[in-house]
Amino acid sequence: MEILQAKSADLVEILYLIKVCTRDMNSKGLRHWNSAFPAAEQINRDILDGHIYLAKDKGVCKGMVTLNSTEPEDYRQMDLSAENSKPLFVYYMAVHPLWQGKGIARLMIDYAQEMAKKNGFTCIRLDIYQTSEDARQLCEQLSFKEIGSFQANYQRIPYVCYEKQL
Repeated sequence: MEILQAKSADLVEILYLIKVCTRDMNSKGLRHWNSAFPAAEQINRDILDGHIYLAKDKGVCKGMVTLNSTEPEDYRQMDLSAENSKPLFVYYMAVHPLWQGKGIARLMIDYAQEMAKKNGFTCIRLDIYQTSEDARQLCEQLSFKEIGSFQANYQRIPYVCYEKQL
């Protein structure tokens, strides 16, 4: 398994992965991803900006993660100390349902941590839909700490924000 920066040629594969993962999440009652979110235009922009990384095994894309230094707008609802803090943000992370539970999400977070350290970031921040228990458990297993929550305009259920100091 290797983590590679996505290229424009990967767009269709990434959109397919997002569609399959969205369908899987929706079937489990997690409806924060849908046909409009994440938007294909945003994914394409993230590829062009060099923010998307793919977990590939023998050329097969099994997962993806978007890493960005720009703070999500919703985080401004929380009182997060910016003093001596330079966070790297995890925006979208998805693992194909056939390969979930095989350590791919952990591998992508490990990659994000190494990348963050190499580039002078002091922490990693991410948010998880409050009812996504599997993702929240993974964060706790990886020593992320809950630091707040926010309410997105388009969702009734809040998101929980996690942080890991590096």
